[in-house]
Amino acid sequence: MGKSYLDPTIPLQKEMGVQIYGVLNGSTLEFIRQECEGEYLDDCAKEHRERRGMMIEKNVVPDIYKLCQQAKDAIGFKQNIDFYLVSDTDINAGSIESNDPVNHPHIIELNAGLVNLMSKQELLFVIGHEIGHLINGDGQLKKLAQFIYADKEDDDIPDFVSNRLELYDLLCELGADRYGYIACGGDLKTSILVIHKLAAGIDLTKMNISVDALIKENQKHLDYFMGSNKSVGSTHPVHPIRIQSLYLFSTAESQDQLEKSMEDIEDRLNKLNEEDATLNYFYAAAGYLLSNVNVEASTLQKQTIVYRVGGKCWFPEDFINYVIENKNIEELYHDTIKLLVEMDEENKLVMMDFLLALAFVDGGFTKKELDFIYDFGHEVGYSDDMVAAYIKELLPRNFRLNLTF
Repeated sequence: MGKSYLDPTIPLQKEMGVQIYGVLNGSTLEFIRQECEGEYLDDCAKEHRERRGMMIEKNVVPDIYKLCQQAKDAIGFKQNIDFYLVSDTDINAGSIESNDPVNHPHIIELNAGLVNLMSKQELLFVIGHEIGHLINGDGQLKKLAQFIYADKEDDDIPDFVSNRLELYDLLCELGADRYGYIACGGDLKTSILVIHKLAAGIDLTKMNISVDALIKENQKHLDYFMGSNKSVGSTHPVHPIRIQSLYLFSTAESQDQLEKSMEDIEDRLNKLNEEDATLNYFYAAAGYLLSNVNVEASTLQKQTIVYRVGGKCWFPEDFINYVIENKNIEELYHDTIKLLVEMDEENKLVMMDFLLALAFVDGGFTKKELDFIYDFGHEVGYSDDMVAAYIKELLPRNFRLNLTF
């Protein structure tokens, strides 16, 4: 009997995938995407690989073919895959998920640069990693987002979507690493060495490095970067996170222990820098106060608050509920205004823009809401004339018709 492993699924990855799919109206737009693209993209992907390289077939490259099948068998993946060897010197591999793997197999490509650098055992990890992406359907959300935002630059995609996709991509890598680990027979040393090779092109096998020492050093590296006050997406290295996650998967004695040990990584991945965190507290507090000046917040106002908080926070509703239930809202509102102005004078307009968006979103801009905004303006040092001028400046992108006449 072969070695047994814990379930490689990362619950947070699945939860994030469901959230993004829902935000993007996936239940309807994914059908439209597949109707529009049909078999075209699958055919294009195959043709592109045929032009750039060669299919890995048993009678042509038997050793690599055997490794591909061995990785599939180790993981237990039954769907059709066409494996390609591509004439590219980059140390990389990739997978393309098919909408119809029965008639159009999935594609996994191995760059020549990667194959030349890796041992057979290391290639098993790489192939298993790519199969893991197929198992988890990691490419589907990217395809859906690209379909929806086809004509937009990356900077034009809403933060609510782009930040989630960025963090989801990282979780996808952590999940796929677990399948790579399984494919190479639970060889932690090989798995870690591959991650280093892919990250920096460094072959640590030639340096006779102890894996135990490497893991210990990795923990220091991880603590330094993830303990800083910088956002994960901009500067944090990916490979220390991957190594730590894989180490936890390989050493956990139960599924509960594994998920518990992963919580620290997941929490720190969602750690915000000081300014973003303060802005979120302002959005929650100011949003609650302004949206309730007319007795009760409208559905559109609640959604606007969630949208702003969710630009930097994975689970905005949980955060908002925490603030409402555990903080003095009035005090928090005034404290965050003071802090944000001290951090950057331009935050005055950021806050004003949010308040106007919230007041106008349901089309019912009331006198009480206007008074609230003027009071905010006075608090940040604006005269009445300045408040009116800034409202005029921000009005075009925030105005909504009042259709309740």
